[in-house]
Amino acid sequence: MIYVNKFLKILVSIIISGVGLYFAFKGEHFGVLWIQIMETKLIPFTNAVLLLIYGVYVRAKRWQYILDPIEKVDDHTLFASTMVGYFGNGVLFFRLGELLRGYSLSSKTSLSVSQAFGTVLLERVLDIISVMAVIIAISPWYPYEDPIFRSAVIAMVVISFSAGIFLFLSQRFYWIDKLSHLNFFQKGFGKLVFQITEKIFDGMTLLRETKHGFIIVFYSLFLWIIYYLTTMFLLESVGIDIGLIGPGVILIAGSIGIAIPALPGSAGTYDAIIKFALITMFAISSEKALTYALVSHSATFFPLVIIGMIYFIIGSVRIKDIKKGSEDNE
Repeated sequence: MIYVNKFLKILVSIIISGVGLYFAFKGEHFGVLWIQIMETKLIPFTNAVLLLIYGVYVRAKRWQYILDPIEKVDDHTLFASTMVGYFGNGVLFFRLGELLRGYSLSSKTSLSVSQAFGTVLLERVLDIISVMAVIIAISPWYPYEDPIFRSAVIAMVVISFSAGIFLFLSQRFYWIDKLSHLNFFQKGFGKLVFQITEKIFDGMTLLRETKHGFIIVFYSLFLWIIYYLTTMFLLESVGIDIGLIGPGVILIAGSIGIAIPALPGSAGTYDAIIKFALITMFAISSEKALTYALVSHSATFFPLVIIGMIYFIIGSVRIKDIKKGSEDNE
């Protein structure tokens, strides 16, 4: 039964990515596309890649402050584990890189896989909050004319705010144990949802105990400033100028594309949404929009996956360790 469920999830991911790739490349002239890709300016492209790598270090520093109440971990260990996570997300289904990242950290510290994974999930919650902050910051200038993108943004904000209110205002001791006894949360998908929610709460406990709340918020905002500047450099590398607000809009569009369940590396979904956003909101030509989508996707995928693979190999982490980590989380 588990095998069938995994097969169905993989099949759905393939279909979603296939649809995304179809719409991304529909009607494109590959000769023209290749010429435009080859004309990418190397200096801004290189600046973007270096900024992305620095962003991983900033993410590792934020993780260090989150972990501080339970264990002090050095920068390099956290940077290496974060890179291993990017490698896992780039090559494995179901974003198992997050669990691989937790296992990588637990193998180098006294933390259990469950503890490490809980802080990884907490990081993702902070990322969602940061995305909401970016949306709110640029909302006065947001191009809401397109109904599809407007609906996607509104849905993202509503879901994120609802989840935030649920997590921060609910008292764990009041309802979490009751939920564990409900049939829905005792098996299958419901059990997975319960386990993830429980681990997010474990991570939130660290936030209540930490003395570094301000610096964690600072690093969260700083991280998205880095991503904004990275987007500006990548747009410059393909000759697209959409002002100061435009990169923020494209950053949000990319976040939506990455969040959609698909093949590893967000194949198809990221490219289709970025192309759609550039065409409909900024009147960029189809070829130029797809060129940016492919160039930016390459910049955010290959360098991190390659560096992550190196850390994966020298760290003696094994893919099958994910199974062990999953059992530890149960």
